Amino acid sequence: MAAPAEPTPGSAEGKKTERINDAELALTGINMLLNNGFKESDELFRTYRNHSPLMSFGASFVSFLNAVMTFEEEKMQMAFEDLKATEKLCESENAGVIETIKNKIKRSHTHSQRSGSAAVDRLQRQIIIADCQVYLAVLSFIKQELSAYIKGGWILRKAWKMYNKCYNDITHLQEGGKRRAPEASTSDSSDRGRSSSSGPSPSHRSNSISPEVLDRLKGSVSFGYGLFHLCISMV
Repeated sequence: MAAPAEPTPGSAEGKKTERINDAELALTGINMLLNNGFKESDELFRTYRNHSPLMSFGASFVSFLNAVMTFEEEKMQMAFEDLKATEKLCESENAGVIETIKNKIKRSHTHSQRSGSAAVDRLQRQIIIADCQVYLAVLSFIKQELSAYIKGGWILRKAWKMYNKCYNDITHLQEGGKRRAPEASTSDSSDRGRSSSSGPSPSHRSNSISPEVLDRLKGSVSFGYGLFHLCISMV
């Protein structure tokens, strides 16, 4: 019997093996960083920085830490360019307006799941953009020049507005989920006597995001608020 052919790099099997879990990789990179594996963490993030905004931000964050610890002009410029690249990546792939239109037009269960996932992705990108702006402001303040202070203050203003918008959006989603919860329980209890052939109840078709995901996103915004105030204390 002939041996099975190995998947070529361009085949479907090869593409499947190339898929990565950016959240798991990011966690691995941060753990390396916290355990004095600065070089290994930098290599990991830079290897996969083009795979997702999260990995791109991880690479930029490591570059930022390297610049802040060394105060070398070359590394500070590199960190500035990395942060701007991550910010541009998040802005170019942010499809918030398109997804909002889809949410209003498409109401099926499948499209609701997709729109919920897209909303989470959009919020995460906006939070990353705000984080990048805070770090860019820190790099500006380090120069200790009047023009740099003015530029840093303007960047911080944009970051604050982005954090505030994300916080309000997440709060709105959380309140909407709480309002739908009693309706879903009432609908479930009324549908128990019906046969299973009647299909899923309308409550199962509602577009919702899990409370755990919303709590995680709000925690990210709260952490960003802390970064903002820390940056203000440097001035």
